[in-house]
Amino acid sequence: MIAARRRCWYSRLIAGMLGIFALASSLSAWADVDRQFELSLQGQFFPGIHSGSSDVREQFFAGLEAEFTSDFDSDHLIGTFLPYGRIASTGGEMNHADIRELNLLYTADNWEAIGGISRVFWGVTESGHLVDIINQTDRLEGFDGEDKLGQTMVRASRLFDQSVLDLYVLPGFRERAFLPSDQPLALPFPIEDGKALYGARNGQQHVDLAARFSGYRGIIDYGLSWFNGTSRDPEFIAQSNGTFRPRYPLINQWGLDLQLTRGSWLWKLEAIHRAFETDALTSDFSAGISGAEYTMYELANSLFDLGLLAEWHVDSRDDRATVPLQNDLFAGIRASFNDTQSSEFLAGVFSDLDDSSSSFRLEASRRVLGDARITLEAQSFIDVDPNNAISYLQDSDFIVLSLQLFF
Repeated sequence: MIAARRRCWYSRLIAGMLGIFALASSLSAWADVDRQFELSLQGQFFPGIHSGSSDVREQFFAGLEAEFTSDFDSDHLIGTFLPYGRIASTGGEMNHADIRELNLLYTADNWEAIGGISRVFWGVTESGHLVDIINQTDRLEGFDGEDKLGQTMVRASRLFDQSVLDLYVLPGFRERAFLPSDQPLALPFPIEDGKALYGARNGQQHVDLAARFSGYRGIIDYGLSWFNGTSRDPEFIAQSNGTFRPRYPLINQWGLDLQLTRGSWLWKLEAIHRAFETDALTSDFSAGISGAEYTMYELANSLFDLGLLAEWHVDSRDDRATVPLQNDLFAGIRASFNDTQSSEFLAGVFSDLDDSSSSFRLEASRRVLGDARITLEAQSFIDVDPNNAISYLQDSDFIVLSLQLFF
C-alpha cells in the first residue's frame, strides 16, 4: 500500500512538472523571452509528534517556480510572468499553485506604472513585518508568513531624487488558505472553507486603495504608508455547529517604517495604527516593532561577519490581541561567512514578557554544486504557557530541509 501511494505521488509529480515545462516552452515561442527556473525539493519533519498519531510526522514536497521576462524590443516596457506550483507527498490541500506575478511595467523619465498581478514588500525589521499589507500570506508555504500570494493591482510611481511616491489600486481580494486540520501547525479549531464573511458589502469585489512615500535622507531610510480596504488578516467567528468562519473586516491602516544606519549600528522601527470601519466586533489598535542590529565585521581573520539583533514587539490590545507577538522580545545572532558558497545563518529566541513562553528559531543556507542552495529551517516551542496564543504548537517542533536548483 505504501509503495502504491509513493508511485501515485511520483506520477503526480512527473505530470505536474511536465505540464509546467510545456507551458514554459509555449510561452518562449511567443517572443524573445528570458527564462529562469527554480526546482525545490523539501522535507518537513515533526519530531514532537508521537508515533501512531493521525497527524503528519513527515512529508515531502517538490516545487517549481519559473520566471519569464521580456522587454518586447522596447526601451520602456517589461513583461513578467512568474508561475509557481508545488506537489506534496500527502496530497490533498497541500498541493497548490499560484501566479506570483503576471504584469507589464512601463517606465518613463520620472514615472513608472505597473498593471497585472504582482508582489510588494514593505518593512525593515527582522522578526516581523507589521506594515507589509498589500499581498495575502501564503500559509501553505511556510510558518513564518514570509511567502505571499500574487495580488492584482495597478501601481503608479512618481520618482524624485531621493524618494518615491507609490499609488495603488487593488481590485479583487484573495482569501487566506489554512493548513488542513491533520497538519501539525494547523489552527486548533475547525474552519469552514469557502464560507468567509466580509466587512465590505461587495465582499471579494471591493477595490482597495494604498499609497506609500519612501526614500532616504542622509542616514535615515523611511516609508510612510496608508491602506484602505479589506484586511488580509482574518478574524474567526464561532458557529453553532462548532466550526469557525473567517471574517475579513474593512480597515484603514497607517504605517511607518524607519531604519537609521550609523556605523556598525542599524536602528529599526515598524509601527501601525489600524482602524476598523463601521465594525462593532473589533476595536482600533496600534502595534510596533522596534530594535537594533550591531554588526562586527571580518572576525576570525575575515572568515565571517557577526550581527547581534534585538527587537521588541508591542500591541495595544494586550491579551485581546489576535497575534502571538503582543509583548515579546526577539534576540538573535546572524553570521555571514565570506566564502565562495555564501554561507549564512540566523538563530534567535522569541520570549513572551508576560508569561515567559519562548520559541527558538534557526535559519541557515549554503550554496552547493555551483547553481544550487541548501537551506535549513527549524523551530522549537519551549515551555509555552497554556494560556498563550501559541499553546497549541507546544508539540509542533519542526525541521525543514530544502534543496533549490537554479537553471
